[in-house]
Amino acid sequence: MAEWENVTPRVNLEAEFWEIANDFGDPLELLREAISNSIDAGAFWIRIHFFVEEIEGANSLVIEIEDDGRGMTHAVLAQDFWGLGFSPSRQDKDKIGEKGHGTKIYLRSERVIVRTQTETDATESICDRPMRALATRKSHTPRIRSIGKYQDHSGTFIRIEDYNKSERSAFVQDRVKDYLLWFSKVGSIERMFGIEKLAQFKVFLKCLDVDDFEEIAFGHLFPEQNYDIQKLFDALNTDAGDWFCKRYGWKDRLEQLPDVTYEAVISVEGDRVKRSYNPMIRERASSESGKYKVADRYGIWLCKDFIPIQQVNEWISGFGTGSNSFVLLHGFVNCQTLKLTANRGSIANTDPKIMLELQKTVQHLVGEIDTDLNKNGLYTLLQWQSESRTLGQEKAEFDRRTKAVEKRKCARFDGRLFLEPQSESELFGLFVAIYSIKPDIFEFEPLDYNTTRGIDIIARNKTSSRVADSKFWYVELKYYLKSSFNHAFKNLRWIVCWDFEKSVKEDSEFRSIEEADVRRLKMHKEPDGKTSYFLDNPGKANKIQVIRLAQFLKERLGIEFVEEGTQ
Repeated sequence: MAEWENVTPRVNLEAEFWEIANDFGDPLELLREAISNSIDAGAFWIRIHFFVEEIEGANSLVIEIEDDGRGMTHAVLAQDFWGLGFSPSRQDKDKIGEKGHGTKIYLRSERVIVRTQTETDATESICDRPMRALATRKSHTPRIRSIGKYQDHSGTFIRIEDYNKSERSAFVQDRVKDYLLWFSKVGSIERMFGIEKLAQFKVFLKCLDVDDFEEIAFGHLFPEQNYDIQKLFDALNTDAGDWFCKRYGWKDRLEQLPDVTYEAVISVEGDRVKRSYNPMIRERASSESGKYKVADRYGIWLCKDFIPIQQVNEWISGFGTGSNSFVLLHGFVNCQTLKLTANRGSIANTDPKIMLELQKTVQHLVGEIDTDLNKNGLYTLLQWQSESRTLGQEKAEFDRRTKAVEKRKCARFDGRLFLEPQSESELFGLFVAIYSIKPDIFEFEPLDYNTTRGIDIIARNKTSSRVADSKFWYVELKYYLKSSFNHAFKNLRWIVCWDFEKSVKEDSEFRSIEEADVRRLKMHKEPDGKTSYFLDNPGKANKIQVIRLAQFLKERLGIEFVEEGTQ
């Protein structure tokens, strides 16, 4: 038997760099990583500038990032910045970085330039076309050299050219600022728990659509509280619920895992409160680019390092008075024991026991809020508000429809008023009403009506036989008859339409979903002047009668639809 030998596992370095660089889904994640690195380096500010510059004859997106942190030594820049899996913050629980993956998102570019200065020295590094190299399974090859001190303070400057193939629609001021305040350390919730060590940290941001830098202060935005129901109601009546705001906070340990701590802050906010401080919420009927629905952003987020990572609204589906009540909540639960995926986009690596206990805890906290809101009358107020709005919507809809009715063409027959149909369902209503008065003008007897699937009506020829002994046929309803047809012609005996589309004329070709059955529209004038229409195929036994109801009613019953007052 052969001797044991040790195996040294190999790593396909180029493939791993490629995977990590492309693992970041949102191009804005570059900013999250840059800010985390600057804060870990002790910076007090970071300046982020987006602009377009002509490089090698093409307009390219350029991102310049600068901070006043401690800077990187030659060794740290060479190993930690350009390498994979090296992070000086890994052993420091107060630092954000832990995987050594974040700066790899910079490789999604044509060039990365880094200049960095510590208290003692300065270093410069350039990497050309890193993504092109990795795409062909070749390693990117940064160059590095020592340089003289170039400024009067420590810090790091990074220039990224042609980032993300210069796709730049996302890099507008409001959208980037919103991302920073929700998904980067700048939007941390830690100040809600008295943690003030980064209170003075600032971001200076200038995106493609603005002319000047905007200063963004540290900390997630929460609105002022306003939860006196009586005062709100006295001032705003049934709109009071929209302006309600009450905040709840906890700092504790998981009951079954007392070694695991958490911090939670949940703000209960009415719709107008949210919109008063968050310009990125789109109006209900709008689809404005870059903006989002309330349900896309609000509810409960799990956080690590006080940065939101993953929404868990499914945990609180029973909250409140409706299926979408979670949008009242603007909440975050931070737990440093969460284990993140490589791109920090998910908590999927966390111990399931911790996740289960966190879920129970969140449900308990939200249950406390639910009880408090119910006890203090918010739900009653929201119900009043909903009822008031429903009445207003019903009145507006009533006014709209009555005005539309006033403009409709109509006809009077047998002492009854009929309105000209404007849809297939209204066509069916008119047909049934006429059939109930004058069934003899139709050759068939309708038996079953269903528009949820397939053909609309099942009918039989006029007969005194039992239904069970009858031969059944299909009747298809079409508001306007088009030459395209979404049914088979087999078993179809009648088509009832209000009128023909302009393109439909005698001898127009009709195709069913059975391509072999092609029919043409034929017209027949009877001696008494009445007109009949058929879809005919000489090779098929059955002709399909088309009832052009507007013309049919005029010729047979003298019913003509005109504007009221012209009759």
